Amino acid sequence: MPAPSQTILTQMRKALLLQRDGKPARARPIYEKILKQEPDNAEAANLLGLCFLEQGFAKRALPLFERAIRLAPQEERYRINLCDGLDRLGDDSAQIAAIETALAELPAPTPDLLHRRAGLLRQTGRFAEALAAYDAAVRAAPENAEILVEFGQTLILAGKHEEAERVLRFVLSAEPTHRLAILSLADALNQLDRAPEALEVLRITADRFAVGRDAGYHLSLANAHWGCGAYRAALAETDEAIRLGLTGVDARLLRGKALYHLGRFAEAAVELEQALTLDPQRHDAAMTLGLALLSQGDLARGWTLAERRVEARLKGLITRRFTRPTWQGEPLAGKTLMIWDDQGIGDVLRSASMFEELAERADRLIVECHPKVVPLLARNFPQIEVRQRRHEGANALFSSEDFDCQCAFGALPAHLRPDIASFPERPATLTADPARVAELRRRAPLDGTRPLIGLSWTSGNRTGQRARSYLALADLLPLLSISDAEFVLLDYTDRSAEIAALQEKAPITLHRWDDLDLFDDLETAAALTACMDLVISANTSVADMSGALGVPTWRFGPVTGTILLGQETPPWLPATRYLRLDPEQPAEAVVPRLEADLRDWLAARG
Repeated sequence: MPAPSQTILTQMRKALLLQRDGKPARARPIYEKILKQEPDNAEAANLLGLCFLEQGFAKRALPLFERAIRLAPQEERYRINLCDGLDRLGDDSAQIAAIETALAELPAPTPDLLHRRAGLLRQTGRFAEALAAYDAAVRAAPENAEILVEFGQTLILAGKHEEAERVLRFVLSAEPTHRLAILSLADALNQLDRAPEALEVLRITADRFAVGRDAGYHLSLANAHWGCGAYRAALAETDEAIRLGLTGVDARLLRGKALYHLGRFAEAAVELEQALTLDPQRHDAAMTLGLALLSQGDLARGWTLAERRVEARLKGLITRRFTRPTWQGEPLAGKTLMIWDDQGIGDVLRSASMFEELAERADRLIVECHPKVVPLLARNFPQIEVRQRRHEGANALFSSEDFDCQCAFGALPAHLRPDIASFPERPATLTADPARVAELRRRAPLDGTRPLIGLSWTSGNRTGQRARSYLALADLLPLLSISDAEFVLLDYTDRSAEIAALQEKAPITLHRWDDLDLFDDLETAAALTACMDLVISANTSVADMSGALGVPTWRFGPVTGTILLGQETPPWLPATRYLRLDPEQPAEAVVPRLEADLRDWLAARG
């Protein structure tokens, strides 16, 4: 293309000055005139497109940017302006396509274009591609802290929290005052169940923030307090963030979660409804709202919302893929239904209360679960085919799925337990093997007449907030000092070191047998539990086992108590008494109550 004439250059300068002065409407006719005179003037097409973009006419700008690109395909600025126009229209897919085309056609794309592609991929939830894109952007601009921080944030979104921590600490080693790096590091630590460390990071860097004015800092602090189980402090910091103007979905969700864990379910539901209104696709908000509604006894809506735990990728949730449809509560006459476990052993034991109903509805019922639960369930439900959980690849190998529809255990209550009245009143769902019970009854002190108290005070999983709901054995010393009962260990994890340490300090007796495998042999665990007159347990599968067997159980756990469904006694386990732990007190605060109640219980037995 020949060089523009002096007249054209003068007109271009005049239009550009008007545009820079914020007068795109006056610049437009000049550019249009230039393009009539010189249709191949790429810069004039580009600047006219910018005029339209500045005036809010993105659709009219796009053809001009595309024209400029055709005329000067090596000019990256035109490509970026096209992306800006597509961004104004909210067309992320077209913008990503435009960037990919630019990267393929430009000989040496700048880090800005690589950065933009990575950000768009993250924004659209394509995290694996975004991570690769950020890697390319970081390699192109290794000193760019903003790109590195976004890389770290994307690693968090992709669930790669350890890698995120390393990237963010690297940024902070070079720029210790980088605000977003600090907040993102705290987020990564929270995700790693290391909330106390997150809190410490925020406290030691407080002088780098405008405390009392930085809403993001207060929300991050609230999140760390929440991870530590300090829910009232989390609520106070969230309120401060909201006061400072941070009223988006994250603030509302965190406030709702804090209220929920404080047992203020109605207030929590209000906040979570607001969060879900702000972003209907926030599955974690929907799930927590469902739990808050269930805690108030609103089962019909609560089950449906709580089931969005699948989309929220609830930690520990088992997901599977099938070609057969999911059962939605429709009639099952003449059909085979396969139901499968999607969480822990305790959930399986509670779900067993629905098996007989389903077996009556379906022509054939298949239960797939963890292999160690199979013998217990198969003996209790001989009319049902109980088998160990199959890998999806097995179905492909066998060329077919031998059922018409399938459903996860966690989704069953929405169809079978729409209200409290739909729970059966039977005291037990399972029975222990009589032969094994008889065999155990030959052992002392199980063969005696003194009351047998089964104990379980902790869990094999004490990560994050869960640890606040458990005790140490030493906390139970006031109970173990009661001489009118025999105490039996029901915990399925190895507690020998903890027991030995306490026995060095106090003359306690806690019966246990090394030849009994309470972790993998659930038939033996059930038989031993059935020998008990009372079980006192933390909120674990030990309490689910005793409750399913109909053994009187005192179960202590968080105030949220998801098994309660707005009731004082868990509808799933009528023989269970649930003791809500005060969320603002350590778990050991329940021990005086347990001791007093146990003494009363023993006295009543005579």
